Amino acid sequence: MNEQEQIQFNIRRFRKDWITSKVVTLFGWLVLGTFLLLIWHIFSNAFPLFKSPRLDLVQTSLLPENTTITGIAELNSGISYVGLNQCDLVLFNSDNGTGRTNQTSSVTSPAALANSAGSSQSKILEEIKRFPFSCQHKVVFPEQDKFNYIGVVTPSNLFELYRLSFTEDQYQLTLESSIGLDVDNSLNDPANANNTDWIFSKSGNFVMLTRLQDNKLHSYWFDKKTPASFEYFTFDNIDLYQAIPRSRQLLLISENIMSLHAVDGKTIDRVLLQQRPEQLFLAPSQRSLFMQDSQLTLSKWIMVNEAGLFVFRQNDQDTTDLDIKIEKILFDGNSNAALIFSETGELAFLNRITNEIFSNQDLNLDAHAAKWLGNDLHVFGGNKSYRLRVRELQGITTLKSLFSEVWYEGYEKPDYVWQTSSAADNYETKFSIMPLIIGSLKASFLALFVAIPLALGAAIYTSYFADQSIRQYLKPSIEMLEAVPSVIIGFIAAVWLVPIAEEFLLSVILFIILLPILLVLSAITYSKVTILFSDKFDKRWEIIIIFVGVVLLGLFCFLLSDVWRLLLAAGQEAIGHGVISQNDAIVNISKTTIVVAIALGVAISPSIYSLAEDALFEVPESVKQASFALGATKLQTLRRVIIAIAMPSILSAVMLGFGRAFGETMIVLMVTGNTPVADWNILEGLRSMTANLAIELQESNIDSSHFNTLFLTAGILFVFTFIVNTAAEILRNRLRKVYTDA
Repeated sequence: MNEQEQIQFNIRRFRKDWITSKVVTLFGWLVLGTFLLLIWHIFSNAFPLFKSPRLDLVQTSLLPENTTITGIAELNSGISYVGLNQCDLVLFNSDNGTGRTNQTSSVTSPAALANSAGSSQSKILEEIKRFPFSCQHKVVFPEQDKFNYIGVVTPSNLFELYRLSFTEDQYQLTLESSIGLDVDNSLNDPANANNTDWIFSKSGNFVMLTRLQDNKLHSYWFDKKTPASFEYFTFDNIDLYQAIPRSRQLLLISENIMSLHAVDGKTIDRVLLQQRPEQLFLAPSQRSLFMQDSQLTLSKWIMVNEAGLFVFRQNDQDTTDLDIKIEKILFDGNSNAALIFSETGELAFLNRITNEIFSNQDLNLDAHAAKWLGNDLHVFGGNKSYRLRVRELQGITTLKSLFSEVWYEGYEKPDYVWQTSSAADNYETKFSIMPLIIGSLKASFLALFVAIPLALGAAIYTSYFADQSIRQYLKPSIEMLEAVPSVIIGFIAAVWLVPIAEEFLLSVILFIILLPILLVLSAITYSKVTILFSDKFDKRWEIIIIFVGVVLLGLFCFLLSDVWRLLLAAGQEAIGHGVISQNDAIVNISKTTIVVAIALGVAISPSIYSLAEDALFEVPESVKQASFALGATKLQTLRRVIIAIAMPSILSAVMLGFGRAFGETMIVLMVTGNTPVADWNILEGLRSMTANLAIELQESNIDSSHFNTLFLTAGILFVFTFIVNTAAEILRNRLRKVYTDA
């Protein structure tokens, strides 16, 4: 090759090297960019939980003259506004329907709402149906915003219950029940300044009709199918009251005394309050209520079962001091959010689980009535109807609801609970992450109790006791187990291990504990036997002897399972009486944390074994010989020299195994009962964060609190795994430096 050809060859070679280096660098940056993009995607989807919810005005509509909108009815035809025009019951089209446009509709900022009398009107509501009544009839609207039923009090003191429906392309008002009102004429006297309207509450077929006048409460309780058997009660000196038709109870406030009455009029419970209540607000589930007292403190009361009686008890941990007087609380049926309307026109969001208030907005609304439908808030006041869009509602989730004990409806005390769905309406979604974190930690720590003896026992044997000819076959065989998919291990555990654990759980635990001891004793015994009979024993027989020993150990543990059961029963009976019944549950239980620990420990054992075995085997032979020369035995050399030198890498291997166990999905998903229980009891079920993501992510709605909370758990999982792996590497480097210097 001449000089010119050499130059051309070098140019081509350098060009290839340059292109290759750039391509490798590009793909390296792509890997890093993909990693950063993944991190950004996780935390960006969790970030909406830390925003504050807000309201934006979408549309303002005018009402016809002499019209008052009271609520919204959800019929087969869609959403219709229900109101009164003079004395008639009138239905209007909703303001997101087709109506007479006055100005161009546009999204308006909340600041423009205060001046909405001018430019923000977009349409005039259109009347779609009118039910005429004489002015001597009084229309009674339901208390819980369920306007599919309307009540009417006739001049002859009859209360008539009508069902509002849309069938055969027409709106109908069907009479379903009626009762006679045995009251004096003062209740119907318009000139009476203290005259207040009737209010009825309904749950199923049970109806409660109430009216408070001059601190005297009139109440009618009846089943709409059998109205003739109604009950009528009066209560004197009543300041506030709340009908609870679901539990067929009536809550009364008289000065500082709160009493609860049953359907027969008898007093169920009586509580002395520290402050005089000013307002009562019942949650849609009717199992909790909010009370604001004279000091403007908002407290939450939970219905609990005490000796078969359902009574309300205050949650002392969930009280909030306010500087405004609440006029109305509007609850969202699809989330844990509520909206507070103050007398001054301010609006604030409320987390009805933790009773935390935040994100005040001064919208200056005259809210005569309001309805929350999906992401829209319909507010009626004066001669206008407002439709507001609720933004960033995920921000109603607080750190207290995620990481603290919360007192939920139906629970006797505060607790950590994860429950995102229910068969009932208006349920409280429970987003406590603590049961998932505890489940992941419990499964991971117990998996280490299984994996460390197996992995370190095997590593010590192959690196120190086993002959090189045996190690070259045994080590790759054990490491090949790491390539087995976790779903296969989970399938085997669910199909084979769980039935065995139901009957032989103690035997399985005993086998795992004795197996490392058997391996070490076999290695020590065989080494001494080979010294005495070196000319008669082939070193390759060692693995056969160990295999026979493992089989005998298995027979010893499993064939004597009844013996271990009796020994455990006798031992616990000696400690205390009345625990033998628990033993049967212990030895026959399935899908518990113990079963998960066994399967997960076996899965992570090859990872710990590989790193620990390399660390033990790489201890210089000169160090071993020096220990022997100083008179140390083989076990002393192992314990005080080899393990001490390899300890940094062993600890690192254990921590990396813990990180893998913490992030394992399929084994935990397939073997456990997937019950999110915040309990460290090893006989209780669990649900890990990874299994919860696999179960619920595909079922959650995008841009919901559930969806964002799942991504928050993914972020916690990433941060925890990153910290564990980083700490393992730092610890390994520091301990290696310490032992190297020593």
